[in-house]
Amino acid sequence: MVGEGGGAMSDGPNEMGGRTMLRPAGVPGSAPVPPLRPAPAATRPRTLADDDDVPQPPPPAAVRNALVTAATPLLALMAGMRAGRVRLPLPELHRIAIGLGDAFDAALTALPLDAETRRRARYGVLATADDIAQNLPGRAGEGAEWARRSLIVRAFGENIGGDRFWLLLDEMLHRPADSAALIELYHACLAAGFEGRYRVAPDGRRQLHDLMTRAYAALPHVRALSQTELSPRWRGTPTPMRRIGAWPPLLLGSAGALLLLVLAVLLLRLILAQTGQPALDALTAINPDQPLRLSRGAAPVAPADNAAGDRLRRFLAPEIAARLVTVEQDATSVRVRTTVGGLFASGSDALEARARPLFERIGTAIEAEPGRVRVEGHADSDAVATLTFPDNVVLSKARAEAAGALIRSRLSAPDRVTVEGFGASRPITTNDSPAGKALNRRVEVVLVQEATR
Repeated sequence: MVGEGGGAMSDGPNEMGGRTMLRPAGVPGSAPVPPLRPAPAATRPRTLADDDDVPQPPPPAAVRNALVTAATPLLALMAGMRAGRVRLPLPELHRIAIGLGDAFDAALTALPLDAETRRRARYGVLATADDIAQNLPGRAGEGAEWARRSLIVRAFGENIGGDRFWLLLDEMLHRPADSAALIELYHACLAAGFEGRYRVAPDGRRQLHDLMTRAYAALPHVRALSQTELSPRWRGTPTPMRRIGAWPPLLLGSAGALLLLVLAVLLLRLILAQTGQPALDALTAINPDQPLRLSRGAAPVAPADNAAGDRLRRFLAPEIAARLVTVEQDATSVRVRTTVGGLFASGSDALEARARPLFERIGTAIEAEPGRVRVEGHADSDAVATLTFPDNVVLSKARAEAAGALIRSRLSAPDRVTVEGFGASRPITTNDSPAGKALNRRVEVVLVQEATR
């Protein structure tokens, strides 16, 4: 079968493989296209001076893919027509494309390629030129004339519109190692603008993009790497590695051992606080809740003046009415006891804001009374075991310190105040209910009076 332009095949127009023989004939009246000549060798780049900051041109690159190099003139022309950078009448474009196609065929013949590789290369490039030319915007009428005299019809005698392009590409992608150069050529054809059936297919753009991505991924990875160095001296000056002496490892090891020792101490302290609480409760139970009294006779002690207790009751009457405190008196002291829970944050010695005025008022009341002042902290039976407060005794003393600081701020002689913590050893009621625990979590301010004999 002979197509327009005289392209003849020996074994039929539709057989690409086998023993098909292609004999492209020239087009009457077409200008001869000179054969491709190798580019002149690049001159050797000059030697850079030490202070030259201009990047050195890379050495002349070897031809990586002779197929793509030979097809570049025709693909570049068709890509320029498609993008609008080149404007030629379609008959003139057809004449030039035939000449560039013949030059491409001559270049393939000069390369050490087998016949099948040359046929597939010619088919892909010529099908790309036909596909772009027949779909140029505003050239619908001329496109039909091009289809009648297409390069594929001229060279292969078939007019199936380049559909074989996709079959060949899919076949090569199944064995990319054997067809790397052809796959790169077909990828260049897709990049130049070959779309074929995907031009009108639903979601064709995405499918075409996926196929191009698949073809690119099949190429050897080294071809995606640039060999051009953007800076002539980007590596810097190599320096020998500094040797590490004996001291840094020794200090590092010592620091690690010290850290482990501190962690071990903290862990053992927590364990001791948890397991030693029953023993601590047993020791505190040895002391009776009531003060010991000597059985031997002693000279009678004159009771202290009850006026101090009365004056404190009158001064703290609003707090007593609000059930915040009680004032109790015995022969040697006057005791101001808080009767409301929630004075401190849970598990902490931080005073709540509403409790601060209460202790400031107590301090103001005691300022007018002589005698030593003892601030006692008490807790309920709930166990406490933290790094800051390993037990209730430490927590109760810390709370007494916080209350004592406010009381000292109201005294002209702050050294009158001392603090003690008793933990849960002196409850005033049972710890069986939340209300009982709240009463046992208390602060008592004791004004010690000097008794006379």
